[in-house]
Amino acid sequence: MRTLTAPLLLAASALCAQADQPMLAGMTAMRQQDHTAAEQAFSKAVAAAPADLKAWYYRAVNRIGMGDLDGALQDLDQALAIDPLDAHSLLRRAEVRSRQGADLAATADLRRVLAARPTGPAAEHALLHLGHFAMGRRDYAEARALYDRLIAIAPYNAFGWCDRGIALAAMHQHDEALADLDRAVELDPTLDQAHVQRALVLFRMDRKQEACAALHQAHDLGDRSVEEMLLIHCE
Repeated sequence: MRTLTAPLLLAASALCAQADQPMLAGMTAMRQQDHTAAEQAFSKAVAAAPADLKAWYYRAVNRIGMGDLDGALQDLDQALAIDPLDAHSLLRRAEVRSRQGADLAATADLRRVLAARPTGPAAEHALLHLGHFAMGRRDYAEARALYDRLIAIAPYNAFGWCDRGIALAAMHQHDEALADLDRAVELDPTLDQAHVQRALVLFRMDRKQEACAALHQAHDLGDRSVEEMLLIHCE
């Protein structure tokens, strides 16, 4: 078997390190919110290694941070041409498409994520967003089914319990909704949205004192949007 000599191994290692430099510079700049420097670094990485999915992906992420959604979409298309089932790229493309108002295309990407990865963090993310789309269409039964699936694979996911509680409340299933929202708060006491939604359900159940307590908890967590409700209903 042929082997590389020590000088050749050193040369190959140096080339790899040189190729990694733009990516490392881009990641550092992006963490520092220096999007211009990150764009320049990732563009160098793309030019040096056009078959490197990560270079396209991270330039897309940086472009999302810059507000360049069209540029991000082009980069994600390139990443997915390299690996059509890359879950991270599909999730990001769904995010971009949703922000551009292309919910059907975003939904297709999220469905592809679920087909490739029916469990795990990527599936959780996809199910949450598909549920949000269903809620936006007021298809509460579909939303509930999606959140049922999410909770089945990730019973620790406080957002899943909270969102299913919201869907159940929209279906006027207040006892079930409150149980889910209680579970969300149990899993994550800092989830202010769950406290707010608990308050809304409790008001509908004529449990004003408990509802006001939930609003105060949300307010204590920094949610200023509840101040008007506190003033109207709890003062």
